[in-house]
Amino acid sequence: MPIPPLIIPEIPLPFSSPPPRADSPQLREHALAWAQRYGLIGRRGAHRLSTTALLDLGMALCGQAPTHKAETLVCWYLWALILDDRIDDGPWAENGVLERFVTAVQAITENDCVDPPHEIGRFDDPMLSVLVDDLWSRTRSWGNERWRHRVVQHLLRHLRAQAMLVKMRGTGTAITLAEYLPLRRDSFGALFFFDLIDAAEMLDPYEHSDTIEWWSTLREHAADIITWTNDIHSIAKDVVCGERFNLVSVLADTHGTDWPASIETALQMVNTAVATFTQTATRPPHHRASAAADPERLRHIARAAGDWHGSVSRYHLHTIDATGQINRQVNLEFIPPTLKSRQFEIDPYPLYKRLRTTLPIVYDEPTDVWLVSRYADAKAALTHSGTSSNNYSWQIGPLLGHTIVAMDGCEHAQHRALLSPSFRSKALTALEASVISVSTDLLAQMQGRRQVDLIADFTSVLPVRVMARALGLPAETPEEVARLKNWCAIGFAYMGNYRQDPTLLTGGLSNRDSFYDFIQPHIDARRTVPTDDLISHLLAARVDGQPLSEGFVRAYCAILMTAGSETSHGALANLVVNLLNEPGVKEAVMADPDLMDNALAETLRRNPPLQLILREARESLELPSGTIPCGATLACLIGSANRDPDQFTDPDTFNILRPHQETNHFAFGAGRHFCLGSLLARMEITIGARLLLQTFPNVRWAPGFQPVEHGFLNRSPHRLEVAL
Repeated sequence: MPIPPLIIPEIPLPFSSPPPRADSPQLREHALAWAQRYGLIGRRGAHRLSTTALLDLGMALCGQAPTHKAETLVCWYLWALILDDRIDDGPWAENGVLERFVTAVQAITENDCVDPPHEIGRFDDPMLSVLVDDLWSRTRSWGNERWRHRVVQHLLRHLRAQAMLVKMRGTGTAITLAEYLPLRRDSFGALFFFDLIDAAEMLDPYEHSDTIEWWSTLREHAADIITWTNDIHSIAKDVVCGERFNLVSVLADTHGTDWPASIETALQMVNTAVATFTQTATRPPHHRASAAADPERLRHIARAAGDWHGSVSRYHLHTIDATGQINRQVNLEFIPPTLKSRQFEIDPYPLYKRLRTTLPIVYDEPTDVWLVSRYADAKAALTHSGTSSNNYSWQIGPLLGHTIVAMDGCEHAQHRALLSPSFRSKALTALEASVISVSTDLLAQMQGRRQVDLIADFTSVLPVRVMARALGLPAETPEEVARLKNWCAIGFAYMGNYRQDPTLLTGGLSNRDSFYDFIQPHIDARRTVPTDDLISHLLAARVDGQPLSEGFVRAYCAILMTAGSETSHGALANLVVNLLNEPGVKEAVMADPDLMDNALAETLRRNPPLQLILREARESLELPSGTIPCGATLACLIGSANRDPDQFTDPDTFNILRPHQETNHFAFGAGRHFCLGSLLARMEITIGARLLLQTFPNVRWAPGFQPVEHGFLNRSPHRLEVAL
C-alpha cells in the first residue's frame, strides 16, 4: 500500500539567531584546507563543502569565540560531520570497527600529556591520526582539568551511543521511547559541542557549584530541542533509507500511530521542550549566576541548528522546488534510495527495479550524483558526445594524476592507441599462453586436496599473475602474489570510494607509494635493457614525438595491474557461481565447451562484477527518460540496465541460450571508453573456467556452503568453498 505524502512542518523556534561572523569565509577556507591536509576529505568532498551550506552550522556555533579558536571549533564540527557520514553510509561502523574506534579515541583524549604515550602509536585511520597530531592537542589546553574531564566524557558518550545504535541496527533490536530519548541525545553530540563552545568563548558556566544542576538541565533541554528538530526534518530521508532510529519512527512504533500523527506528536514534544527550557531559564538559582551561564547562548545554538536542519539539502533530498523553496509535502514515492544505503551492498536488485519503474533518472543528494537505471538511458549516456570522463579527476586523479581514464577526445584516442596493440592479435596470443600456464599451475596446486576456497586459490590469483607477467613484474611466490593482490584491492577501493571514506583516501596514497617503490627498479631495468613486456612498451611509446613521462609510466602500470585483476577476478568468481548453481549449466558447458562463452556473457549481463560507471555531463544531456543538467555527475547503474525487462526477456533468470540480440550488456562499458582489456578478460575467464572443469569435473559446493554476493561497486562472493 503506498505511503501517503508526509507533511514536514515548519518549526519556528522562538529564539533569536546568532549574529553573523565577519570571518566566516576564513573559517570555511581553513576547515577545508585542514581536512584535505589530513586526508579527511578528497577533492569531491571539498568541492561539495565549499559550494553548499553543509559547513554553515559549524560556523554558527562559534558564537563570540576569537578566530583562532573558531577555526578549531569548525574543524571539530567537520570531524564530527565526517564521522556521522561514515557511520550512516554503509558498512564501515559494523563488526566492532566503531567500538575499536571509540576505544582509540578514549586512549587519545584521556591521556593528559601533550605528547601521547608510545602505546597509542600511529593510526591507519586519519580521523584518529588527526586527533593525536592536531585536533585534541590544540583543544586540550582550552580549559582546566574539570573541563577536560567533562568534554572527554561527553565525547565518549556521544561515540558510545552511536556504537550502541549501530549494534541495535545490526541485531534488529526494538527500542522504546524511554530508551531512545537519552540515547539519541548522546548520539547527536550536542552536549559535547556545548563544552567546546564554552571553552572557545573562554567562558566557564560551571564556576559556581550552585548553578551546575540548573545549567545542566538547560543544556539537556536545548540538546533535546536540537535533536528532535533534526529527527523531524530528516524523517523522509530516514524512512527511505530504512533508518528506524528517528523520534518520529519510534513514536509510530510505540504508539501504533501513522506518520502524520507521529510527526505531530514529535512537534508537540519540541514545543514542550521549548516551553520547559524557557520556563527553566527564567528561574535561575537564587544567587546571581555568572555571565557564562547565559541562556541566550543556548538559544542562539538551538536556533542556528534548527534553521540549518530545516534548510540544508542533506535532510530534504528532493523536497526543494524549482524556486529554491522547501516543499513541506514530501512524496516518499519520489525520493530515491541513496547509493550510500547499506541495502545496495546487500542486494541492490530490488532497489534497481524501483528506480527503473518509478525514478529512472533521479538525483541522489547524499552522493551528489544523478542515477541512470534503464538500459536505453545508460546506453545513451555512455555513448553521448556530451559526456566526459572528467569524474576520474576526483576518483583517481589525486592518486595517479591525469591518465587515460580521465582523458577525452584526441588525447584519449592517442593514449588508447598506445595501449591497444598490447591487448590485440599477436600480443593476445602470447597472453593466452600465459593464462593457460598460470591456470594449469594453480589447478595443479589443488590436486590431492578435498576442499578449497576458489577465491583464495584461483579466481583472485589468476588475473594478478597474468597481468604481472604481462608487465614484467614478479608474481610467482605466494608472498609476491599476496602483495600485488593487496595493492590492487586497495587501489580499486580508492577508485570506487563514492562514500569518500577517509581511510580509503589516505590508504590509497600510501598504497600507491608502496607500489611505485616496488615497480621503480623494474622500470629502471627496462629503460636500460628493454624486453618484450608492457613496461618496455610504455617506455618506448611516443605521443606527439615525446616519450611518456615517468609519472605516466608508473600510473599506467598501476591502472593495468588494478583494472586487469579486480574486475576479472569478480567476473570469474560470478561465473563459477552460475556454473555450479544454475541447473544443467555445468553439464551443458562440459558437453560443449564453446558454451562457456555464452555462460560468461550471461554472467556479465546478470551478475556484472562492476555495478556502476560514473561520467560527467559537459552539457545538458537529453536522455530517453529525462534530462541530466550540465556539470552533473551521473552514475550509469549497469547492474540495473543489464536487468532491464524492456531490453532482456525474464532478465533475472540465467539463460545460457539467451538470443543474440539480448546479449549486449554494459559489463565492459560502452562508447569511447569501452574496456581496453575486454578481450583479455574474456579469454582469461573462459580459459580459467574451462580448465577448472576439465581438471576437476566433479567440482561442487562444499557441504553446507552457499555463495553470497557482496559489495556494490565490485560485487562478487568473498568465498567459494568447493569440494573437488
